[in-house]
Amino acid sequence: MFAPSTTTRSVRRLSAFARGLRVAAFSVSNWTVTLVRGYLNRRTALEMMHFDERMLKDIGLTRGDVHASIIEPMGADPTVRMRILAVERRAANKAQAAERLAGLRAEEAAHAEAAARGFVRRRLRVVGEDCAA
Repeated sequence: MFAPSTTTRSVRRLSAFARGLRVAAFSVSNWTVTLVRGYLNRRTALEMMHFDERMLKDIGLTRGDVHASIIEPMGADPTVRMRILAVERRAANKAQAAERLAGLRAEEAAHAEAAARGFVRRRLRVVGEDCAA
């Protein structure tokens, strides 16, 4: 059988080293991009502190949301926290609206049922008066 030569083994080792070096370089570049993106988003969040309440409400945030996202650790992206808070608030508002609507529908059904019972009673009275006459 054919035995690998010394040159083939050294090429394999070099190729494994190159792969490891490539993975390390990718990890460092990915970390750097994440750090820069977080820094730029933090600056944007700090600028949002100067927005008035109406502008913040338009994008689904409150001043407290912006403040809470800014006090996250330096490595964390504050816009992720703001996005989570905005989505949670939107879901809570939607759930409250659904509960109010369900309550109104139940109340409306109760009124309709009471009106129907009153109509039937009045109708029975009229029919009873017709039979008596």
